[in-house]
Amino acid sequence: MPITIDARGLACPRPRQMTIEAIHSAKQGEVIVVLVDTIAGRDSVIRLLKAFQLPYILKKEAKQYEIRITREKLWLEI
Repeated sequence: MPITIDARGLACPRPRQMTIEAIHSAKQGEVIVVLVDTIAGRDSVIRLLKAFQLPYILKKEAKQYEIRITREKLWLEI
């Protein structure tokens, strides 16, 4: 079962902070789903994932974005 972060309605940098917390608490191989409803929130989370070099899938739904992250070993954990 994925970890779900509902960051809809929250201003930056809160979606990014919530994502960082989830990444650090997740086990390797776990899936994290982040829900945001602003472009700024989406872009902030995606920049974070690129910095952490984590794979993700972005889906745009009706009035929100779903970012599905697969928690892998981070480059800074090596």
